[in-house]
Amino acid sequence: MSANFGSSSDGEVELNITPIIDCFTVLITFLLASASFISIGFFEAYTPGTSVDPGQTEPDTEAIVKIKSNSIAEFQVKGKKNLTLHFDMKQKDALNGLDEELKKLHDEKLNMNNVLVSADDDVDYKVLADLMSHLNESQFPVVVGDF
Repeated sequence: MSANFGSSSDGEVELNITPIIDCFTVLITFLLASASFISIGFFEAYTPGTSVDPGQTEPDTEAIVKIKSNSIAEFQVKGKKNLTLHFDMKQKDALNGLDEELKKLHDEKLNMNNVLVSADDDVDYKVLADLMSHLNESQFPVVVGDF
């Protein structure tokens, strides 16, 4: 059964979709190209290995903050000084306690280049964003990754 659009011919109606496919091909190309220029603008966060300075010496102390799914941040220091602390990110003063520990590490003049931050998959983004913002204010570069 074919549609009759005012003509007397009984021929099939053909829809030429080639121009539509061409338009979508160009659109997808532009979307993929523009997606490569999108980045997080308000955090100075790096993935491991992207911010290597050849003049930088190997750190003798490593600081790691891992936020678990129950909003408990585990702060580990490994190297010359070994330390493990837990902070409940639901409490308002948790970030202040973390800041105090970072100041102590800074005062001890330990060779620590950055703070590695990671989180479980089900951690609320606001908790992670608050932590990264606070760490940036403490003058330590933040590296986002997993250990």
